[in-house]
This record gives sequence, C-alpha cells and structure tokens, in this order.
Amino acid sequence: MNEISYAQSSLVEEDRPSTTTERVIAEVWAEVLNLDEVGRHDNFFDLGGHSVLATQAVARLCVALDRQLPERALFDWPTVATLASALPGYPVAEQVAPIRRR
Repeated sequence: MNEISYAQSSLVEEDRPSTTTERVIAEVWAEVLNLDEVGRHDNFFDLGGHSVLATQAVARLCVALDRQLPERALFDWPTVATLASALPGYPVAEQVAPIRRR
C-alpha cells in the first residue's frame, strides 16, 4: 500500500484524515479507486466506487485493519469518517493457524 503524504495535500485541513484508522481507510480507497488522495468526508460511491470495487476495498480493509467487515460495510458507512467510527463495532479478525502438510 502506498502511503499518502498529507503534508502536501490539496485537501483542506478539516477534510484530511485525522486518525491512523482514517488514514488507512483513505489509503485503501485511493488505491482501489486509483485516486491520488481521499478526504475523510468523501463518499466512496461519489468517488466512482461501485459494488465490485467495494468488495475489493472491504477485503483489503479487513487485512489492513485486522477486522471482520461485512461486504456491505461501505454501503452502510460510505465515508472514511463514518466507516472509521463504526469499526469498533466489528470483531477483530481471528487468527487462523496455517494448515500443515505431512
């Protein structure tokens, strides 16, 4: 994942992701949507997202944030800020032991 530098961002201060969680979400969305940057109040679908891209974003967010997110998470929480605030309500991803071959 390419980290976005918000020091030279074109976003105004109040639109920049303000927490680590918001920054991770914004970076994943920017990567999936092929954008330079995403603001905390930007709507995934207004930025060009659709159901297939939402599925990709959720899969990447599950790994990046170590959470079990349902596929419809972006439909319920379509902005960076609302999704970040909803994350505590989702369970932490379970660690699955690798399958050993004999």
